[in-house]
Amino acid sequence: MIQGRERGRRGFWVDLFACFLIPAYTLLFAGSVEWFSTNFSVIAVTGRDHYRGFFLWGVMAAGYFFFVLLQTGHTLGSRWARLGLGALTIAACFCLGCALVVPYLPDDFPRYAQLHVLLAFVACVLLMLALLWAVLACRREDRNGYAGLLRAWWLIAGGSGALFAVGGMVTSALEVFFTISAALLARRLWYRRRGG
Repeated sequence: MIQGRERGRRGFWVDLFACFLIPAYTLLFAGSVEWFSTNFSVIAVTGRDHYRGFFLWGVMAAGYFFFVLLQTGHTLGSRWARLGLGALTIAACFCLGCALVVPYLPDDFPRYAQLHVLLAFVACVLLMLALLWAVLACRREDRNGYAGLLRAWWLIAGGSGALFAVGGMVTSALEVFFTISAALLARRLWYRRRGG
């Protein structure tokens, strides 16, 4: 009974973040215009409140993925699968955290701006690898049960690539699509591992 209540409480928080807080905050931060000519790093440096908003968005996203992916890792049967997922998740969240504190001011600090871009890019790549690692590890245990999640991963990767090609750079449109779709994929994987 207590275990079921705890699972329900965790499910509530995962749903709240994946289905409401992360999508709503991501869309609000992106704003209503210029989705293909600006990005979150540029928006962040346009004002002190914007930087605080950017920092909060990054902490919320990193905290969500850290919790959901590590919890998913605990359900994996193979020790190496758990260790690999944990390492990729921690590295992705660490890179995102570093990108949040390294300023993106290309006119004043061009090298720091390049480092910021590199850290943000590596964080996204590592997050996608963590999601792929988790899906493939689950698929080894149940080949048919995770085919849909593997297709969803490919759709996120393809959609992100298409949005990058359309904008010619990392744009707000790409960041919105990637953040929301990756959060929903992690949520679905979390529920699937708990029999939901």
